[in-house]
Amino acid sequence: MSIFATYLHPQTVLTSKSDSRIPFVGFSWPYFQQVRHELAATLSQYPTLALREASDEDYLRVHTPTYLQQLHLMAAGTPPAELPKLSRECAGMEYCLPGYRYGLGGMFAAIDQMRTGALERAYCFSFGGHHAYADWGHGYCLLHPLAAAVRYAQASGFSQVLIVDWDHHHGDGTQAIFAHDTSVYCISIHSAADLYMASACGLAWGTTTAAAAVGHCNIPLLNEVYDDSFGEQMQLSGQFYRANESQQIFSEALQQLPWQPDLICIFSGYDSHRDDCGKGISNWTNEDFGHVTRLVLDVANRASCPVLSVHGGGYNLPVTIAAAATHVAVLATR
Repeated sequence: MSIFATYLHPQTVLTSKSDSRIPFVGFSWPYFQQVRHELAATLSQYPTLALREASDEDYLRVHTPTYLQQLHLMAAGTPPAELPKLSRECAGMEYCLPGYRYGLGGMFAAIDQMRTGALERAYCFSFGGHHAYADWGHGYCLLHPLAAAVRYAQASGFSQVLIVDWDHHHGDGTQAIFAHDTSVYCISIHSAADLYMASACGLAWGTTTAAAAVGHCNIPLLNEVYDDSFGEQMQLSGQFYRANESQQIFSEALQQLPWQPDLICIFSGYDSHRDDCGKGISNWTNEDFGHVTRLVLDVANRASCPVLSVHGGGYNLPVTIAAAATHVAVLATR
């Protein structure tokens, strides 16, 4: 049995036409390409899963046929009469559908080996996904590879799946896709008052109250510039937490799962690092990413279940790579 493997192939950022002809914006394809390249170099000492391409139909596990058809028509240069709802950060990402297929294929490859007992843990690179809903996307997330992989895992025998998301931004798409699904439990620890999320889908969806209402768990962290009256002033219900208690609250959430998981999936975002978006909110360091990884592995060890980690956000390249290396070093250790 192999303890650990990575999946960082260049095909995970493949586009259907030359990237120089695609109107990407912000931290989109060019930045994803940089991150993948640096990760592959930094993590080259680890075993690698073979390249695998999923099909477009595999995304029907979590996305509507109409939405996928709209994206394919856009990529073919024949936009549908009714365009899907997409934020400006998703501009041009319809041409990234080949990369999305290869990213999902890597997760499938890991799950297949986990199912046979040949692999315990894996770290896969893919385009972002946790802001993608069944029929729309935002925040550089056109599709949701991890959600599709969870459905594939369940069809392969991993009945109960825990999803942990420590990206700076709330995993709103994940929460929506698995709302009221008692076979999947989502824990998202994120900024409570992020301006981008406020404009994209509102802050209420990231509260403890909203998550509990659909059967999941949110841990919203308050920026140190806000006092304890923030929730009342913003008319947001539920509890809010501070950086210095974030990891303890996360640990308690892991101890209060509704069942013992058959598989744990991590959306491992590094923008919650104190040198990225997390200053004054989570304040996490590389060592903290190692610590929260060990907390998840403690649950996995008790449940004797595998762990699939997927690369998430991070907008300071050196910080992202160093934090990812710390996370992976812990994942790869028995």
